[in-house]
Amino acid sequence: MIQIDIWQILGRIPFGNWLLLAVCAAAFIGFYVLDYRKWGCLSFASYFFGFNYLLKIIVMYPFAWSANNILATSRHFESIVVHIDKALYITIGGFVCMVLGILAARVLNRRQPAGCELIYHTLARGWQSGGGVALGVMIVAGLTGVLFLMGFQAFVARSLVFERNDLRPFYNLWSQVVPFFAINAIVFGAVNRKWGAVAIGLAMAALGIIGGNRTVAILTMMQVGVILAMPKRFRNLPVMLLAALGLASLAVTIGSLRDASMTDQRDFLFSLLYGNDLSDLRDFAWILTGMDDSPLYWGKTYIAGYLSFIPAFMFPFREEFGFGRVSPQLAGLDPLFHSGLRPPIFGEMYVNFGLPGVLIGGFIYGVLVGRVMHWITRTLNLPNTPDKPVSPVVVWTGFVMLQIIDSVVFTPAFFGVYVLVALLFLGQMLARIGARRWA
Repeated sequence: MIQIDIWQILGRIPFGNWLLLAVCAAAFIGFYVLDYRKWGCLSFASYFFGFNYLLKIIVMYPFAWSANNILATSRHFESIVVHIDKALYITIGGFVCMVLGILAARVLNRRQPAGCELIYHTLARGWQSGGGVALGVMIVAGLTGVLFLMGFQAFVARSLVFERNDLRPFYNLWSQVVPFFAINAIVFGAVNRKWGAVAIGLAMAALGIIGGNRTVAILTMMQVGVILAMPKRFRNLPVMLLAALGLASLAVTIGSLRDASMTDQRDFLFSLLYGNDLSDLRDFAWILTGMDDSPLYWGKTYIAGYLSFIPAFMFPFREEFGFGRVSPQLAGLDPLFHSGLRPPIFGEMYVNFGLPGVLIGGFIYGVLVGRVMHWITRTLNLPNTPDKPVSPVVVWTGFVMLQIIDSVVFTPAFFGVYVLVALLFLGQMLARIGARRWA
């Protein structure tokens, strides 16, 4: 068994960085205590900060120094280590500006976000029905059948899709549609106590295991946990921690099925710390190794991402400047054989506009996310009346909005915005059909 080299890690990290990590961790603990008193052990905000920043950045930073990362980065490890601190400082700088933006969102504009209201009514009146769940099952089943007819193979889908341009658009569509309909079924079943719908939703989420896609399986279940726990002010912390451990185990299992060559060498904890499940900061440092001699991209990767409705093999600009191609090139990898690296949310801002882009973009991002957070808490705190919005659907609306906002600032996932727009349009049609039916 390969050992986790704790003492080597402790010796390589400067004391000032340990102090910075301690301050960040203490700030999160203080926030979490206050948030726990209001919303229990799992809320939209605690998930957002805890998963994306405390876990992926603060907790994982020390392990990014470990030589065990050589298994995932090979000959690039030494150059990555040189840039880990820079990746940390840029990320924390963006994070501070984001927090300022979240705080500013409460005073800059007190009107309800129109996007949240529109999406909520589309979900609640359109998709949250027996017909909506049934239609979702048919769409997922149809897309899954088409993929298998086209040569889709379980557990190795992502590598296969990367090799076959004809399969990639359908797989990308499938990866966006399955989480949406899985959450829709689970929320509908939980709200209306229809446990068959919950089982159907769980089965759809489990398709991510077959597809080798952690996003479909893991993030879907994490979001479902927040959607159901926050409105109830769920306070059983041991249960939440056990569920988190189970999802972490599932993430490693999916990675093992997708990349069996590495998992024979390492146990669960080793895979989690040095694999690719929580490697955002390490990936950012890897990208920075190519930024020393590279000019900024000045928005080219954003333009390429926003045009993701055009297949890359049909549009040379997307082929050259898509962030999924740029990030491996900067890291010294061959984009023909690598699907791209995943830095923190501020990574693409830095590649395009440098540190000013991170600071300004982080603040704007914080304002947008802060408005969503404020809308969720304000709506959940409304008096219990017959007209009060359905609480789990309110939180789900927040996640849909967050996906859109994240895709705007980190464009490899922007294709999902087009899919969401289509699903919301279809939901509007379902809502109108339902309104006419009961008129």
